[in-house]
Amino acid sequence: MGADLEGVNLEGANLTGAYLYAADLSGANLERADLERANLERADLEGADLEGANLTGADLGGAKANQDTIWPEGFDPEAAGVTFGD
Repeated sequence: MGADLEGVNLEGANLTGAYLYAADLSGANLERADLERANLERADLEGADLEGANLTGADLGGAKANQDTIWPEGFDPEAAGVTFGD
């Protein structure tokens, strides 16, 4: 298990290249966060708000999300390797 960041407010944070492997980001506010080249493999993104976030080059393989996860406009989470639960 990675870092426990459940519900944390990271709005607008610069997380370029951050290592967030298997992190619990459920319910986190990541609006407009810069996650370019971040490692989000196997991260829990259920209910996270990623509206306006920069996910260019981010590794989302095996990350999990749900219908409450908010993605940047035009981003295709399934093509990025995200799996969906409830």
